[in-house]
Amino acid sequence: MSWMQKLYRTYEFVQNQGLDDEELALPFHLSKAVHLKVVLNDKAELVRAERFEGKKQVPIQVTEKSSKRSGSTIAAYALHDGLQYIAKTAKDYLTIEYLSQIAPKRAKGKGGKKWQDFLAGSDEEKQNFADAEKAKYQSYFECYGKQLSDWAEFSGLQEINIVLRYVQKGSLIDDLIEKKYFSFEDNILMSGKDDPFGLTIVWAVDMPSDPHSDLWSKSNIKSQWIKYQESQSEQGNKSKELCYITGEEDYPVEAYPKIDGNAKVVSANDYTGFTFRGRFYGDRDNGAKSELGSQAVILGRGVSQKAFNMLKWLIKRQGICNGDQKTVVWAISGKEVPSPMKDSFGMIDWDNLDTSTVENEEEMPSETNISGKDWSSSVGQKAAEIIKKKLHGYRVNLENHEQISLLVLDKSTDGRMALTYYQEFLPADYFANLDAWIDDFSWYQRHSIEKPNGKKSDKQTLWVFVPPSPAAIGYAVYGQALSDTLKKQLYARLLPVIAGGKNVPIPYYLVQKSFQVACNPYANHRPEGGEKIRKANWQRNIGVACALYKGWRARHHDLSQRRTYLMSLDTENRSRDYLFGRLLAIAENIESYALYLAEEKRATTAERYMQRFAEHPFATWRNIELALKPYQDRLRSRGKDTGTQAIGEIMELFQRNDFICDDKLSGEFLLGYHCQKMEINRQIAERKAAKQKKTKTAE
Repeated sequence: MSWMQKLYRTYEFVQNQGLDDEELALPFHLSKAVHLKVVLNDKAELVRAERFEGKKQVPIQVTEKSSKRSGSTIAAYALHDGLQYIAKTAKDYLTIEYLSQIAPKRAKGKGGKKWQDFLAGSDEEKQNFADAEKAKYQSYFECYGKQLSDWAEFSGLQEINIVLRYVQKGSLIDDLIEKKYFSFEDNILMSGKDDPFGLTIVWAVDMPSDPHSDLWSKSNIKSQWIKYQESQSEQGNKSKELCYITGEEDYPVEAYPKIDGNAKVVSANDYTGFTFRGRFYGDRDNGAKSELGSQAVILGRGVSQKAFNMLKWLIKRQGICNGDQKTVVWAISGKEVPSPMKDSFGMIDWDNLDTSTVENEEEMPSETNISGKDWSSSVGQKAAEIIKKKLHGYRVNLENHEQISLLVLDKSTDGRMALTYYQEFLPADYFANLDAWIDDFSWYQRHSIEKPNGKKSDKQTLWVFVPPSPAAIGYAVYGQALSDTLKKQLYARLLPVIAGGKNVPIPYYLVQKSFQVACNPYANHRPEGGEKIRKANWQRNIGVACALYKGWRARHHDLSQRRTYLMSLDTENRSRDYLFGRLLAIAENIESYALYLAEEKRATTAERYMQRFAEHPFATWRNIELALKPYQDRLRSRGKDTGTQAIGEIMELFQRNDFICDDKLSGEFLLGYHCQKMEINRQIAERKAAKQKKTKTAE
């Protein structure tokens, strides 16, 4: 109930601000994609038609029933609708030839059995099928015509009466054929390459004294439809009930709108399926049909319409969609609130980078000039600060008492959606939780950005200190096996960790799985993907695994097991796992440097043995060390550093018996490995910069 109340209050607040957005539909309205506009004159004659480019979304008038119509349900929209509802002669164009043309495509879709039977049927069976369809179309038009006639009588609107007069003439399809918008050849009605019965048609009326002809956007038509719908309840035999949202008496809602496709979050009873058994006494069995389900929570019709229209608007405007899974975070005031599922790296605007947080002058590239600084290579360690500063920018726009709602919906079937997560926060708590996610789970992550270079752009790789995105975690954990289902399950588990704050640990299986994948440089890789992509994916996986292990340790339920790791190389850390990681990084660097000098491109021994090394570090290190000898000799012959001193310094840090212990390594191994690698890269970049500076000075 709380989430619906927040949606309703948000709707009321937004409307009071005078928002002019057609996609936020009024009560008893639905934002729908339409295709063709038919323009009439004040004599109820067709003047012209206009085909919209793409799918134009407009608000159309609906009833409670038609707002959730699907399948074979007969429920007309009020004014704008499909040809089968608004064309009196639509049934005349359901020829065997037309049906034979559309049947193959529909037979492949959901509920295609009847079309498969049509295709396989005899001529007589096909004719019977066509007759049955024609009867349905006749019912469609009768439903539409009756509803439109009643509304026209109630409202007295001239435009509605003109449309009513025109549809009652039954010349719509003939007029569109005459004006070449439709064609009828070989007994098949077509609209260009499209099926005309798949189009949603909207009306416009040219009035001599009114320059505004589009009926879907006329405020008097919208308001008259709402009044008409409200009057329908008053004329019926229903009584008002207490609305649990407003606390006022209102006519209870009987049908709830669709949210995504045909899927609804709340379903109404149809008297034949689910019948509120067990908990409620007013079911059909005791004859109290009017009380069916009335012991459950009751919502007013207007409240229901407003709440679900707001939900659809929020999903479209600021929702994060992961297939059928929708995540929305909002404040009642409509002020922008960052989603916890958004990639933090995407919050950095590289073209207009806020450099105020990059204060360390030593990190600035020496070759940059004042007018054209390239900050992208110097914000790695400051990225988390930039993101937190941006988050705090959102925070200051919100009042302290302003509530933030976080909601996740997921489809269970094509017709049903479930609310899988809902939580409310005060701004201070919400942003503190996002900060905690950044603090606990930030580690160097591999990202690429496009840098303009004349008419082209170059791809630049960055190692940025940020938390991994949910998508990166998914790829690092599941690799090629990441399906839509796994992705939804993963996001459902990550959301509480990101938005829940320091007391919510990350599931250990994600940490363990990411560690296993990162320790296998060839995991989840297809040879046809190429060596460059393999290496990039492996590096990304290492960054993600380090972040998850660091965060898991930071939030460990056992306080004695909690650790806080430095993002830079910790030369004082004497943990066995950390030191073995450093050793492997040094070994990899020695061999790769020797291969680079010899212009050889292949994987190093350390890389190939990494998975085994994580299982049996002591035994495997002996093999790696022996394999290093030829490369160290090669470096020695060229007067280069052989890495012997670096290995010796690490060996001295091992505690007694730690080195000869052959137990499996933990995720801390990857932290030592990655920190050592980043330190080597930093030293190389430092030497290159010093060399360039020296060269420029000499010039």
